Amino acid sequence: MKNTSSSKPFLRVSSISRRFSYALIGVVTLLLIAFATVGILFEINIIESELKTRLDNAMKLAQISLPTPLWNMDNDVVNDFVEALFLDESIVYTKVSWGDQVITKKKRPGFQLQQIESAMPPTLLKNSEFIVKSSDIHFEESKVGKILIVMSRETVKKQVFLLIYGIIALTVLIISAIWLTSVVITKRYISRPLLKLQESASLIAHGDLDTFVDKSSSDEVGILAQHLDGMRGSIKQLFGELSESKEKLEEYSRNLEQKVEVRTRELARSVEELKALRDVSQTISSTLDLHMVLSKIVAYAVQLSGTEAGAIYEFDEITEEFQLRATHRMSEELLQAIRKFPIKLGETVVGRAGLKREAEQVPDILDGPDYPLRESVLKAGFRALLAVPLLREEKIIGSLVVRRREPGRFEQETVDFLQDFATQSALAIENARLFREIEEKGRELEIASKHKSEFLANMSHELRTPLNAILGYTQLILDKIYGDVPEKIQDVLERLEKNGHHLLSLINDVLDLSKIEAGQLSLSLSEYSMEEVVQTVCNAVESLAAEKNLALKVVVAPDLASGKGDEQRISQVLLNLVGNAIKFTEEGEVRVDVTASNEAFLVSVSDTGPGLSEADHKRIFKEFHQADSSSTREKDGTGLGLSIAKRIIEMHGGRIWVDSSLGKGSTFRFTLPVRVERQMEQR
Repeated sequence: MKNTSSSKPFLRVSSISRRFSYALIGVVTLLLIAFATVGILFEINIIESELKTRLDNAMKLAQISLPTPLWNMDNDVVNDFVEALFLDESIVYTKVSWGDQVITKKKRPGFQLQQIESAMPPTLLKNSEFIVKSSDIHFEESKVGKILIVMSRETVKKQVFLLIYGIIALTVLIISAIWLTSVVITKRYISRPLLKLQESASLIAHGDLDTFVDKSSSDEVGILAQHLDGMRGSIKQLFGELSESKEKLEEYSRNLEQKVEVRTRELARSVEELKALRDVSQTISSTLDLHMVLSKIVAYAVQLSGTEAGAIYEFDEITEEFQLRATHRMSEELLQAIRKFPIKLGETVVGRAGLKREAEQVPDILDGPDYPLRESVLKAGFRALLAVPLLREEKIIGSLVVRRREPGRFEQETVDFLQDFATQSALAIENARLFREIEEKGRELEIASKHKSEFLANMSHELRTPLNAILGYTQLILDKIYGDVPEKIQDVLERLEKNGHHLLSLINDVLDLSKIEAGQLSLSLSEYSMEEVVQTVCNAVESLAAEKNLALKVVVAPDLASGKGDEQRISQVLLNLVGNAIKFTEEGEVRVDVTASNEAFLVSVSDTGPGLSEADHKRIFKEFHQADSSSTREKDGTGLGLSIAKRIIEMHGGRIWVDSSLGKGSTFRFTLPVRVERQMEQR
């Protein structure tokens, strides 16, 4: 692969040999400078040491040679000694004195004496350009004089400068030699091979994968060139593979875009279908108007299937015909034609779909079989149609039909989602049928209930009249109005009277219930005393409690207000509760408590009987229900007493309930407004 960009000029790079020479020269220069510095310092120390030694020797010589001449005041000898000292070129000044008297002194030309005399004490001049030293001279332990010698460091300076110049010249010579050598070596063995390698790498980088790579060198550069050539081959192969992959990727990208576009349309359509199904479901659950529900279903079916018209038929099982129930975008002329020709099961595409219980379609009516509505459908402009049966547990409910003006087969996805709409349509039709049946059954039950109540009321009156006559004649016979009665007959008559009163009580309960259900039971409101009502009821049942050895306790709050209500009905409720408590309690006690609070009486009837289960708490207040409803129950009764009591309490605007658990007895409580001004509506 060759790229035209390979003709572009290469980037300018710095020379490796130059950089290497600079680095090498820098390192060598630093080393030479360090070496020269150390050498110079070392030489200076040596020269300095020699000067000091020479100065010390001169002092020692003076101390040996001058005592005698100074003692003898032989100035000539002293002068000769000083002249001898000046043979050393480093000595620039010498003075011999006795006290304040200068015996002799000498200085070298150019030496300024004030440089010494005006300076600090001689001991502090050791780091200056002069070395100054003085010493006393003794003769036989007597001081005979003093000598001062000044030595110049000028010689040291000259020697140091000569040394520095020599080192600099040597350093420059060495650096030049190293630079020339490094330039020659690096340029021949490093720079040129690397430059060729760089040119090849640059060509490769610019796309010329067929460029030549020089691999003739056997050193590290040659190995690098071999690796570069191998990389060039790998890149060339990789570019070929990438080119193929790029073509495949572009092809896949084009296909993916098409797939994404198709999938997006499918998802959008699915969302519309789900939204339509949701709206249809909400409509079904919110209304029982069958025509409204079916109209919405067929409208959505036409919209989402991309057709122009549609209809929903309901199947009549008796006539086995499909009857039109809802349409969308169908002309009145076509509707009249459809109504003239009822569709039978198995006839036309609608009947065949219902018979087969699967979707049927006609891609082109012109190519399909002839049928009575064909001309009318063609006249309306429709060429293709699809019929989907409405099924409910494999039972034919009807059919959903969509019509299209363009001929051609319907897609399977259209068939699938129309089947979902068909399911919703079947559900709506079935719900409508069930609702109609429930309404009919409700009307029938209402009529039957009314007849039952009338029958019970009539029968209660018819039974109570002769029963009262029987009880009246029985009482007259027991009272011996018709003469003495044998003892055996009297026992039978007493049992007859007892059972007659029980039967009369049952008949009265049935009559009260029938009046309540018929809405004919009304309250007779009057003033009454709750305390008197409780005492009257308890006196009536006291004998029953005594027969079972039960304690009957009555606790009435003092100063109860006078009440207003139906005293007879309230007594009936309390008598039922206390009687039941005595009937179902075998041992212990029955207790009646009456209090008043918040303008209402609270009456409680407690017993120590077997108690009630949680499930019986509400069941016992229903008609014909008892806590023990088995066929072997020990206690008799119709199960109407508590139901009637509940109705009476509620008519007064009160409430009745029970607190009980098995084995712990029961407490029935009811509340009554102290003053009932009008009869409450039955709940």
